[in-house]
Amino acid sequence: MAAVVREAREVEAAAGRYVDLMQAALACGDGAAAREAAEKAHECDAQLPSPLIVIGQTALAAGQTEEARDRFARAAALSPNFLTLGLLATSLHALGRAQEAREQLAKAVACVPDLPDAQFVLGSVCELLEDRTGALTLYERCLSARPGHARARHRAGLCRLAAGDVIGALDNMRRAMAEEAPLAEQWTDLSAALAANGQFTAAHEAAEMALSRTPSDVKALNNLGYALVQLNRSQEAIPVYAQAAADAPDMPAVRFGLAVALLKAGHFDQGWAEYEWRWRDCQRPRCDLRAPLWLGEPLAGRTILIHAEQGFGDSLQFVRFVPLLAGLGACVVLQVPPALQRLMHNVTGVARVVTRLEHDLSYDFHCPMATLPLRFGARPGRIPACPYLHVPEDDQARQGNALRARATGGMTPPDLVVGIVWSGDPRPNDPKSNLVDRRRSIGLGDFAPLFDVPGIRFVSFQFGAARAALAQGHWPVLDAMDGVTDFADTAARLAGIDLLISVDTSIVHLAGSMNRPVWMLSRFDACWRWLEECEDTPWYPSMRIVRQAAPGDWQSVIQTVRARLVRLVDLYQHQIQAAA
Repeated sequence: MAAVVREAREVEAAAGRYVDLMQAALACGDGAAAREAAEKAHECDAQLPSPLIVIGQTALAAGQTEEARDRFARAAALSPNFLTLGLLATSLHALGRAQEAREQLAKAVACVPDLPDAQFVLGSVCELLEDRTGALTLYERCLSARPGHARARHRAGLCRLAAGDVIGALDNMRRAMAEEAPLAEQWTDLSAALAANGQFTAAHEAAEMALSRTPSDVKALNNLGYALVQLNRSQEAIPVYAQAAADAPDMPAVRFGLAVALLKAGHFDQGWAEYEWRWRDCQRPRCDLRAPLWLGEPLAGRTILIHAEQGFGDSLQFVRFVPLLAGLGACVVLQVPPALQRLMHNVTGVARVVTRLEHDLSYDFHCPMATLPLRFGARPGRIPACPYLHVPEDDQARQGNALRARATGGMTPPDLVVGIVWSGDPRPNDPKSNLVDRRRSIGLGDFAPLFDVPGIRFVSFQFGAARAALAQGHWPVLDAMDGVTDFADTAARLAGIDLLISVDTSIVHLAGSMNRPVWMLSRFDACWRWLEECEDTPWYPSMRIVRQAAPGDWQSVIQTVRARLVRLVDLYQHQIQAAA
């Protein structure tokens, strides 16, 4: 018996020595030596969780994910604590077993000790599993106990940024940078938060600070390119994105950023090709389509499904290519949201319009709407002309003429009728889109300086929650949207006005596609499709763009519009007098 006890003690001592060697190797950053020692320790004592943890971590780093999961599972069975359960969750996530990963993470959170470092580590696991709400809770618990934990404060800022709380994100990030000398990655993350807040000059400077420390960092280059595009310096952004793409050719955010820079700078041929990277960056390919993607094959006698993507405005802009498909001999079936269905029936060359894919629908090819410019080589001079969306004459008479009569009261000669839209869709459930909408939308009150221009009757085409502003004040504006059920109704009423003034939202595409006069009020960081600096656009000859001179400067935009309205009324009255 004594011999057995002595042998057990020797084994335990040997295991302890190997654990010491393992810890020393880890401290020196020698992963291979750490794993070798961990394997020896595990051979001596299979009940020790720490060697299993080290073996699992080295396996995970080497891409041996299944082995890592097995080792972490054994460690968690021996010692179910926040660390072993968190590591098990990490390996399950790497294997694509999301539900099991969330279950193990929940167990880890339930037993995390009230220690700042433990809360920080588990917060990182929550972030990895895209549970940023849980991560933020853990980081805030960590900071409550240790306010100077700079890394936790910075990570909390990133979680707030992902949730759309940009002000909170900036506060956390700046405080973290004040507590400790900032790393390059902190400058990179700060640049992203500043850009999200519309502070593009500051975002540019922060990205430059990051690159001064790590000149080839792809994420920092990506942020620098993005800031340059938003500052309307897209031509300068192109080589920045190109450098990032050379180092990370398969990074979707970089390639899509390059696409936007190219398109905004007017390099359409290369831009459309790069724009296909949207399917790996900000959009997901459909998996319910039963035919191949059209790559330019002959279409005579074939049926092609053209399906909507992105927002209403994109469909309204790119449906202009459908007649070209019909000209190639194709039978064109359109799939669009219900709000566009009636309007799209009037597009030349459309054989059928559906809102969902029916089981008996047969087609030979499919193509996303925004891929059509690539297929047809769209560029200035090779863009199908307007109008390409039409309103039947009886609808014009029933809705458009009726709206004009209501607005003018039958006066002779009539005042000009001007439609206004002050807000886009805020998309509150999409933090990124919501931040953009805050920069592109204004309030009804911002239009007030226009309302005292004589000779104009204003009508509102505002939709959504922002429409309620009409009832919250005594505005000299007629609501034109009563009874509107879809874009066909809206189009019919647009036919009854002389001019539309709107922020950048879907109705400007509708008016432009009908060749109706439209003045678009553009935020400083305009969408790529409107290019830079110019007042006109190759997409819609009837559109004029009034751009912010600086981010957030709507006052100068409204002053410019007011001055143009005064001139327009003067010209209109001179024409009436000349005709009298």
